[in-house]
Amino acid sequence: MKLLAIDTSNAPLIVAAAQNKQILAQTNDTNQKAHSTNLMPAIDQVTKKAGWQPQDIDRVVVAQGPGSFTGVRIAVTVAKMLAWTLDKELVGVSSLAALARNVHDTTGLIVPLFDARHQNVFAGVYQNNQEQLVSQLIDQHIALESLLSYLQKQTQPIYFLGTGAQNYHELITATLGSQAIILNEVAPQASSLVELGLNQQPVLDLDAFSPTYLRQTQAEMVWAQAHPHSQSTNYVEDV
Repeated sequence: MKLLAIDTSNAPLIVAAAQNKQILAQTNDTNQKAHSTNLMPAIDQVTKKAGWQPQDIDRVVVAQGPGSFTGVRIAVTVAKMLAWTLDKELVGVSSLAALARNVHDTTGLIVPLFDARHQNVFAGVYQNNQEQLVSQLIDQHIALESLLSYLQKQTQPIYFLGTGAQNYHELITATLGSQAIILNEVAPQASSLVELGLNQQPVLDLDAFSPTYLRQTQAEMVWAQAHPHSQSTNYVEDV
């Protein structure tokens, strides 16, 4: 199966062309402010390097979030456009799971963290089980203090990675002590996104596929404050 994998949910812009799990071509651009302008040229460059025509793609895999609101929206929009225009399969992968999949050879808990500011994080808790990544706590937007309180009840070693782990490492280690292992060098990789995208089922309703933000955007919060008596929960339809 030929997969095109896309991730702009965080700092790196990742695009990869893969034949099953084998990466044929990839790019990793860390200029986050240029994702909107660099994504389509990167896709063109990677597919040409792999020797593909657009119609050769069997499945589009996209990091669905959470992460940067703008970054997630860019990748999901482009992935949906490609899947729809080319009539190809689309798979959405958790950005947290894609990061967690880079931690191998451990039976401990794996906790990817994206900094959501004000000591809040986007977080999930995962564990390797016979070469499979298994979710132990659903991805969520959570106060770091609450997450650490939950993790204090666990007995395994806990591996932290991502921007939240880097920015809050002092609080994490002060709370969990030697149980916490901070992995500063682990970054998102195309190979993990490809692997997860290969093993998941494709989206059934392309129109309904949307970014996983896990909390309201700034625009939604402003709108809700301006319309306190509204019973609607669908900001997009209302505006």
